[in-house]
Amino acid sequence: MFVLLVGPKGSGKSHIGRTLERRLGVLFFHVEPLWMKYYAECKASSREPSIAEGIARVHPRIAAALEEHEHICVETTGASPEILNDLLSITEASKTLVARMAAPLDLCLQRIATRDQENQIPMDVEMIRKVYALSIAVPLQPDLNLENTALSEADIVSAFESTLTSLQPTPASGRG
Repeated sequence: MFVLLVGPKGSGKSHIGRTLERRLGVLFFHVEPLWMKYYAECKASSREPSIAEGIARVHPRIAAALEEHEHICVETTGASPEILNDLLSITEASKTLVARMAAPLDLCLQRIATRDQENQIPMDVEMIRKVYALSIAVPLQPDLNLENTALSEADIVSAFESTLTSLQPTPASGRG
C-alpha cells in the first residue's frame, strides 16, 4: 500500500509518517531531503531547478521503494499540482491510501518555528502562508481526513489501521 500524506507544512505529516513506521511497519520515505539535494545540485551548477526534473530525480526512488516494501508512506503539501499528480500516478489508486492532514495556520507556524530545520526546505513565513493556502485549496478526495491539532500516536494508529483494513479499491477518477 502506498500511503500519501497531503497537508500544509507543519500539519504533522512527518510525525504521522514516523509514527506509521514505528507502530505499523510502514516505511516512511522522507522525500524532502532528496528535493533539498536536488536544489543544492542546481545551485552548485548555476541552473534553475524545475519541478519536472525534480520529479524525474525523486519519484523513481519512491517507485523503487514500493517494489521493495509492502507499505510505504510519502508526504507532500500538494501545493504543486505536478508533484501531487505524479505521486498519485506512481501506483494504482486501489493501492494508494490518501490521507489529508489539516491544522490551523497558527499551529503550523508554531510547529515549524520549533522543529529541527535540518531536513526541511527553508521557507520564510510569507512563503509558508502561501504554501498553506495552496495546500488547503487542493481539490482532493482523500480516503482519510485527519485534523491534527493534538493527535496522539494511539489516535494516529487507530485511524490508519481501520482505514488500511477497510479501504476498498476506488477508481482513479475519484482522486484529483
